[in-house]
Amino acid sequence: MEQNNEKTKLVEAGAFWIKTSKAGNSFLTGTVKTEAGEAIKVIVFKNQYKVEGSNQPDYRVFYDTSVPPQQKAATSTESSAPEVKATDDIPF
Repeated sequence: MEQNNEKTKLVEAGAFWIKTSKAGNSFLTGTVKTEAGEAIKVIVFKNQYKVEGSNQPDYRVFYDTSVPPQQKAATSTESSAPEVKATDDIPF
């Protein structure tokens, strides 16, 4: 994850994978890297309660508290997708 783009000055902060719930809805799982080098697992759901035309968010990000943060040296998101079980849909 130590990649950056000199042209745009973007620094990679994480990586996400598309998953599908048992009900067939798509969501993202992945990690976000802190400045301290910790990889924190997160889950991203589409906001199913968004009112069209409002300033409500399109997606909501949640920390996966079932997995403790890991130090950079012990974690690499480049090798494989994180293992997350698709459970019943969360309506966010």
